[in-house]
Amino acid sequence: MRGKKKLIWMGLIIIIISAAAYFALSGGKAVSVNLAKVQRGNIQEYIEEKASVELKNKADIYGLQSGVVTLEAVDVGDRVKTGDVLLKIQDEELLLNIKALELQKQAAEAKLEEARKGISQWDLQKLEAQEKAAQIAYEEAKRVAENNRKLYEAGGISKDIYDSSVAALASAEASLEVIKSSLAAAQEGFSPNIEKQFKAQIDEIQIQINHLKSKQKDYIVKSPIDGIVMLAEAPQGSVVPQGKLIFQVGNYDDMFLTSDILVDDIANVREGSEVLISNKDLGISDVKGAVRKIYPRAFSKMSDLGIAQKRIKAEISFGETVDNLKPGYDMDIKIVTASSQNTLIVNEKAVFEHEGKSYVFINHDGAARMIQIDKGLESDDEIEVLKGLNEGQEVILSPDENIEEGTIIKS
Repeated sequence: MRGKKKLIWMGLIIIIISAAAYFALSGGKAVSVNLAKVQRGNIQEYIEEKASVELKNKADIYGLQSGVVTLEAVDVGDRVKTGDVLLKIQDEELLLNIKALELQKQAAEAKLEEARKGISQWDLQKLEAQEKAAQIAYEEAKRVAENNRKLYEAGGISKDIYDSSVAALASAEASLEVIKSSLAAAQEGFSPNIEKQFKAQIDEIQIQINHLKSKQKDYIVKSPIDGIVMLAEAPQGSVVPQGKLIFQVGNYDDMFLTSDILVDDIANVREGSEVLISNKDLGISDVKGAVRKIYPRAFSKMSDLGIAQKRIKAEISFGETVDNLKPGYDMDIKIVTASSQNTLIVNEKAVFEHEGKSYVFINHDGAARMIQIDKGLESDDEIEVLKGLNEGQEVILSPDENIEEGTIIKS
């Protein structure tokens, strides 16, 4: 029994002496290190990009007629329904032209009735005088229309003013033709051909009336969709040029993101790929989404450094509701290109490269030991370990030149 105890004590003494000798050979000081355990978990590999918030249902509304705004019914931020009036443009001149044509039509219909009944010598003289006056009015309207055409082509007047002069010329010509037909009917006597001429003139006037009435809708601007007014550029009393963008209405119920992805990265992106959406300033972190569309054509885009890059546009849908988003907001996105579940993971600060291979230092009974590993997926701060480590082992984070094989360490 005493012999057995003696052997045990001798073994302990040898171990202590060996440790002391090793400690002395290593310089007598232990190097302080930070350690982290190898753990099992999930890891994702992704590409990072910027994305912009867009609306699926958005309408740009342009002025179809020029004129003075007499009513601005909505402002930025107002909710509107399809068909709601956004503004009205002054249409007095249009209404006057319609009224004038309607009076001409009534006059032509009255003269047709007179022609059917016959006409007196006195009425014949009146018609001759009316023909001369109508001829003078027609020549003047023709002169004005021709001058306005030249001014419009030179950019001196608006198309609306030019159209009005053309309409006035057509009205004067129609009036002249009505008088001529009435005079011809009075001079020659009423006949089926004369009646046809009157009816043709009445129909022509009606066509002009219908045309002007069809333009009335252009003076009242309505919303084509349900949504919120995002842009309103036509305050009451202002003059709206034809073709100007005056309203934008968007439906906030269906938002999505667009992102321009480098061609080199797009090969790993698929429709349906998971996306993590964030915006630090808005307090949004890793909201889930998915790639819903990848455009088929690449385009060139200048980077912030002034380098031309080939990119492809992609659309990303939100997987959950996100409050307080507005069109045009910039978001940070991570498009997941690969993932691994329940795998060995090590902190990326522990891994270093040596002669083309990957290594870590582990804590082996208080001393540093260099181990070669095979890497798998890599995220921002974690690396998947396919071979070389076991769960629960401790690795040294950010090993420097003081760490080498066999270095005594302390945490």
